[in-house]
Amino acid sequence: MKSGPSEKAILNESLIAVSGLPDTMAWRNNTGMAWQGEELRVGVGQMVRVERGMKILRDARPVQFGLLGSGDIMGVTFGRAWAIEVKDAVGRQQESQMKFQRAFELAGGMYQLVRSAEAAVQFIERIRRH
Repeated sequence: MKSGPSEKAILNESLIAVSGLPDTMAWRNNTGMAWQGEELRVGVGQMVRVERGMKILRDARPVQFGLLGSGDIMGVTFGRAWAIEVKDAVGRQQESQMKFQRAFELAGGMYQLVRSAEAAVQFIERIRRH
């Protein structure tokens, strides 16, 4: 059973905390998938029952965005690129996240998995001291 704050809560607190640090630029790095296509306007009761807020797409196709496995929060401090992956108390890195970490660090970036906003701030503070 999970205890403690959710991953979303930790991510939001971490982004706010690191964004306020001096000499630091940070942003939320979204990845995922959405759908696009031509919107069909079908009236209620016609071939498809349309409910408020629904969209129907003709020729629907998925659109991938972001780099698979990349950190939840990305940024730069004193010219050093860094990535933060946020997990809750029991969360584990996915294989794609481990691959991103290896590639990012090989390219000179700094990467940290955090489970609290305090850990995210400590990570950036270490970068600022070096």
